[in-house]
Amino acid sequence: MPLKVVELFGYSPDSPKIGEAVRSRHCPFIRGTCRKYFSTGMPSGLCSASQTQSPKPVICCPQRLYADDYQILRRVADSAFGAGFPFLTGDWKLPLQTDSVIPFGQRMGKELKVKARGASYSFDWILALVSPDGTLKEFVAVEVQTIDTTGSYQYQSWEIQHRHESDAIKGFKEPASGKSSNFNFENVNKRIIPQLITKGHLLRLESLCKKGLFFVCPTPVLDRIIQRLGGKLTEYAMQPGAITFQDYTISAEGSVEPFPLIYGKSLTTTLDQVYLAFSAPAHLPEKDSYTRVVQDAVKARLSGLVAPR
Repeated sequence: MPLKVVELFGYSPDSPKIGEAVRSRHCPFIRGTCRKYFSTGMPSGLCSASQTQSPKPVICCPQRLYADDYQILRRVADSAFGAGFPFLTGDWKLPLQTDSVIPFGQRMGKELKVKARGASYSFDWILALVSPDGTLKEFVAVEVQTIDTTGSYQYQSWEIQHRHESDAIKGFKEPASGKSSNFNFENVNKRIIPQLITKGHLLRLESLCKKGLFFVCPTPVLDRIIQRLGGKLTEYAMQPGAITFQDYTISAEGSVEPFPLIYGKSLTTTLDQVYLAFSAPAHLPEKDSYTRVVQDAVKARLSGLVAPR
């Protein structure tokens, strides 16, 4: 079954504002033009979606997490450095009035990179705590991840845009309506957890990264990561080598538009705990699980029930 669109270009398909949103392709979360496209070049506009068997919305676009003027980054700064520091998103000049937080990332400067042995390392965001004269006092790194999808929800997006006469889809044929799509939670687990471990090691070498790495994601994504890591992680205070998980969802009920972004929880553990949980055999399938699968496949093949491909 295909995914159901919960928000497109910032609004519900049932919203009175969806027509204007579709035609303008304006993203209300970054206050600019939506940057989400299909591989065909057709604008996607998908902010959040839900599965047929689960109506709870899942945030699909990182820009959706930047609602309320990058509130997720402000919360990270408060968690890492303490509340009350000015968060400098625009232009500024020295001297500053007080210690302040300067974000570096998409549309705010650039992603800061380092290289080693031909490999390049970067984070979605670096939040730097600086003194009034601009001296770096401390920093934290932030990775922002939403959810990957399988299959195609292109027809769902096309149908809404076509209904509201979007010029952006002119020249694109009507996609097939019967294609299935789903959330790819396992790909997030396989791809993200090893990256967090590697980047956590990098930050451990930094004397001014005193609180480690923050990872911000939708609530269902964090739930699956915790499940993959055994269901429970020992909690620690923030420290060098720490990883702090923070999750968000949206409230798709009520009359507020766009839907409010809802903060979930914050869990701080260590790089060592994540590494041990990820590699621990206790969290793998039980003994001889693959033996039984292979034996069943052999019997099916030899009985003629399954033709070789």
